[in-house]
Amino acid sequence: MSSRQKHPEQLCILGAATADRSVVNLIFRKAYMRVLKINRLFAFILVPLLVSAYDSIGQIRYFRTPTIALKPDTTLAFIAASQDSIANDTLFQIRSKEGYPMAYFRKIRTSVCFDNKCRLLKVNLYWTSTGRYLGFDLPKGEFLSKAEHKPFTPAEYERMSELLADPLSLLATLSYAELAPQVKPPDKGSEVDGVTSATAKNVLEYVVEGAAYTTYKMWHVVYGSTQEDVARLTEKSLSPGFIQTVLESPDLTDKIWALNHIRGFIKLTPALQNALLGFISPTDYNQAERAIQAFGAGDLQANTIQQALFTKFREANYALKKLIINKFKEAPMLDKQVKKAFAEDLTLLNSELISNVLDLFRKHKVADVDTCRMIAQLLTNRNDLIAQKAFTYLNATQSMMR
Repeated sequence: MSSRQKHPEQLCILGAATADRSVVNLIFRKAYMRVLKINRLFAFILVPLLVSAYDSIGQIRYFRTPTIALKPDTTLAFIAASQDSIANDTLFQIRSKEGYPMAYFRKIRTSVCFDNKCRLLKVNLYWTSTGRYLGFDLPKGEFLSKAEHKPFTPAEYERMSELLADPLSLLATLSYAELAPQVKPPDKGSEVDGVTSATAKNVLEYVVEGAAYTTYKMWHVVYGSTQEDVARLTEKSLSPGFIQTVLESPDLTDKIWALNHIRGFIKLTPALQNALLGFISPTDYNQAERAIQAFGAGDLQANTIQQALFTKFREANYALKKLIINKFKEAPMLDKQVKKAFAEDLTLLNSELISNVLDLFRKHKVADVDTCRMIAQLLTNRNDLIAQKAFTYLNATQSMMR
């Protein structure tokens, strides 16, 4: 077994990035290399980065809204566990001084078109800590080109970034050969993406015209196995503070990602509990549903959380009320105030929600006199099904009390 196989998590600490050029130059002159061994991982201290990954000069760069808007502090380099067609298997992670993973990038060096006859593509692709496409930049002096080595225009660079930001692109279902029929280029000078002049009409909407293969290659790197590596590495750095920071992202998919990485991943803090409750709103069902599901059975042991959830129940629409009632079924025990409040609201609910609350009471074996008295009011309900369900419940409580 090779050393790489033994140590798939091998990493390089590349040093703190800083915008102060004089400090960077001083560090550069004094930089040295020494080897550390950390918990079976080999770490190497290398020459610090001359510039931050977000502060490169003289490069073509196109970036979207970041997940975390903090100052970059340290860059780590990991050997990517997943395999793809890219020779360079190093995945760089950019961290803030708080230790939060802010972004990732790979230095892509690959050929475009068939049989490696096209120009070498040199580009750095970036992902957010949630695995979302963040942007790309090119090494100084490099540019993206179309047929006949014609450089991209600024509008085409912007279009490329927009296309790469679409995870639902048709490119996911196409093979490399389906982009266009193979056409022999008239001369060697037109080999760069040369066949894309015949790009299929149904593909043009999803590629930069004249650079279909370049678009295809970059898109598949963005949404390929590297996303799995990003997810795996980020999950190793989860903390309440990090999740709360991601929840503040302006991007909806980042928020959903964070909500999906709470239950079973981290322990709720009071601040994070309040943040979750803030997402339970009728204005956005998806976020509200994910926030409700983020509460685990252990969290519902706290009466304060149950009471806060019931407050949200009274503010919620029909769909969210159903979700909250079902969430209370996960509680080890129903809080007395919550139980009383549910019973008091029975006559205000529609038939399905009344049925759901009675199922909740049955789950928690609620049989006290006060609650049963309120349920008894349903016996005269004009809806025969509700009256019958109330009668069945009250009849069952007699056996519970024996």
